[in-house]
Amino acid sequence: MKVSKTIMVAIAALTVAGSVTQGAEKDPLIAQDPVVLRFVERAIPYYPDSSFTVVADDRKQTPSGSYRIVRVSRTCENRILTGEPSVVIDEVTGIAYLGSVGELPFEQTGTSPRSLRPFLEGFLPDVLQRNLNMKIRVSWDAPEGSISGAITPFSLIVDTGYGEFARPAAVTSDGNYLIMGTGMPLDGDPVAIRRELFDASDFVLWDHAGEDGAPVEIVEFSDLECPACKGKWPMVKQVIEANSGSIRHGMVSFPLTSIHPWAFRASSATWCIGEQGRELVIPFKELFYDLQREMAVTEVTPTSMDFVVGHDLDEAAFRACYLRAPSLQAVHSQLALGNLVGVNATPTYFVNGWMIQMPAEDWFPKFISLLAEGREP
Repeated sequence: MKVSKTIMVAIAALTVAGSVTQGAEKDPLIAQDPVVLRFVERAIPYYPDSSFTVVADDRKQTPSGSYRIVRVSRTCENRILTGEPSVVIDEVTGIAYLGSVGELPFEQTGTSPRSLRPFLEGFLPDVLQRNLNMKIRVSWDAPEGSISGAITPFSLIVDTGYGEFARPAAVTSDGNYLIMGTGMPLDGDPVAIRRELFDASDFVLWDHAGEDGAPVEIVEFSDLECPACKGKWPMVKQVIEANSGSIRHGMVSFPLTSIHPWAFRASSATWCIGEQGRELVIPFKELFYDLQREMAVTEVTPTSMDFVVGHDLDEAAFRACYLRAPSLQAVHSQLALGNLVGVNATPTYFVNGWMIQMPAEDWFPKFISLLAEGREP
């Protein structure tokens, strides 16, 4: 089967910052939907002085209802974050899906929407394996044969080599579009929804910076093999230390297993270290950042054990956790949490629920101070 260029580009965007195109001009005939604009502004990565404009709004009709594909242009000083994210809205359920959106090479003539399931079950594993080195299988959330709206959610069950976790996706019931992302109520607040998810999660390693009830919560999704994570951490750490007592910081491992061979092992060790002492998570992370260029798969275990011994931790407890069920389940749950809140690159930070991918020294400290005062950015 020939795969369209559009779907390949959209799927490739899984490892970066969502589906982004540039260059479209504002059409004065397109209505500026304030609900959609507010949703997108609060769902995508924050950057100061951004402007948002609806540049396309197409409604599609299916036998199970209608959906809209809305393209919103975001302009800001950051070239990477300037672009046109797409949001796909199920008008039956009121759920909006934000993520990579691509056209499917699904032949509709003489077929029913139900045939989408075997098509995707055969199509997606091969495409993702060949193009992203990602081993997956498809699992359907809805009961067999039922379509509750114009968009059907399902899960990609991703094999990390150490087990599996679920990654959200969806498909329009006409078989035209695949969405790699999770859905939220269009009339909801993505910022508040994400903060509630973090507060309720058992898989955020809250460290010693700040206490429960701190006015600012920073949740960090990092990969210890990620050079950008290492590069951004000194600035983020400086902000945390400058606001000691006002910030509660939490670490969530998000190992990019398709491109980083030792990241999952380091994530497992991070969890096990955190189980014995949350205040040790940052020193352990910084150790691996310092050794990042020299580190290898075979060195993760002895390096971690040296840290355990050097900090007088329980060696037997660490061995019972490391690369065993407790930490494997935890890291897979951390990956699932990241995908649920829209993480698709590392590092990604969430500050009181606001997604931050490109923090910069000229505005990030001011952003933190604003939130500490109880104000919106």
